[in-house]
Amino acid sequence: MTARRIAAIAICLSCLLTTGAFAQEAKVGVVNPAKVFQEMQETKDLKSKLDNDRKALESEVSSRQQKVKDLQAARDLLKADSPQYQEADQKFMNEAIQFDTWSKITQATLQGQQKQQMKTLFDKIVAATTEVAQQKGLDLVVADQRPEMDNINLSQITVEQLRGMLNGRNILFASDKVDLNSAVIAALDAKYKSTAPAGAAAPAPAPPASK
Repeated sequence: MTARRIAAIAICLSCLLTTGAFAQEAKVGVVNPAKVFQEMQETKDLKSKLDNDRKALESEVSSRQQKVKDLQAARDLLKADSPQYQEADQKFMNEAIQFDTWSKITQATLQGQQKQQMKTLFDKIVAATTEVAQQKGLDLVVADQRPEMDNINLSQITVEQLRGMLNGRNILFASDKVDLNSAVIAALDAKYKSTAPAGAAAPAPAPPASK
């Protein structure tokens, strides 16, 4: 065995020992992004706003639909071969086309806003996780993406669906010592409260976290 080969083996052994020592000394935390997203106060307030916006939108949709129906009903009272029918039919068609265009534009706009809001909230979760990890001196934070299986009804899912859920369990066990969910949620809520507009109502207290 040549001296060069011996040196290479020694370097490899040194790297393995160093890696093993780091793995033993590394401080790790766990965060469930889906749980944090659901329980952070900003998400709850946003859901409340979206519910109000949805109700207002449903009211407007109903009003616009009714207008189209009224124009159609008024047209149908006329004789099809009369000039008045042609005029009423034109009004009905114009209103129907406007309603269809408005619906598509509104839907696309809302979807775009929701995607941007989700991305913004996720970025905030990542930033808060980073801050908490640095405060606690952690080296690594793992995303807990285990599917909820406590209340699953096996009779309502297929074998393939169950297999996918089981394979999705990226973490099998995590002690309370490494669970950062509460700390991350607290950091997010504190920053959200500090950036709320002056005079705005204080957020309602969050309900107990569900297991």
